[in-house]
Amino acid sequence: MRARSLFQAFQRAGALLCGALLIVFTGLVLYSVLMRYFFTPPMWGEELPKLLFIWMIFLGAGFAYLSGQNIRMTALIDRVPRGPRRVIELIMYALSIVILLMVFWYSVPILELTSGSVSLSTGLSDGWKFLALPIGALLLLVNAVWRFIRIAKGEVDEPVDLGRPN
Repeated sequence: MRARSLFQAFQRAGALLCGALLIVFTGLVLYSVLMRYFFTPPMWGEELPKLLFIWMIFLGAGFAYLSGQNIRMTALIDRVPRGPRRVIELIMYALSIVILLMVFWYSVPILELTSGSVSLSTGLSDGWKFLALPIGALLLLVNAVWRFIRIAKGEVDEPVDLGRPN
């Protein structure tokens, strides 16, 4: 029970973080657009919102998947009997785990290559853009491993909202 409450706190923190990023992103874009039309546009007007958008995508995808809020196409898999369905889901999650491990593995050299360069408009390291990639991949990987284990134990993968108590 303690692990579940910790996970719920982690999920709430992720939702708050993603919501805060969306609010800041929207404010920066509105400010940048207004400044462009009425005053002198800021140098960082495109770079900083782009950075926040990248982080919103990867963190949002990771937290949505962890909480069971992701979009899922179930029209075909719902019609498959339980036994073959579990096999299909095990294969699907095993492939997802392999792909996410590859994404994580290959994001390290990308971080090493980009961390040495600096954005002229913001002065931030370009590595900040690409740091969202391994973090998002890890969030997705944790979910894929968790679901793979559940299916291997005999369950069928139904969309589960882990953030709400039963």
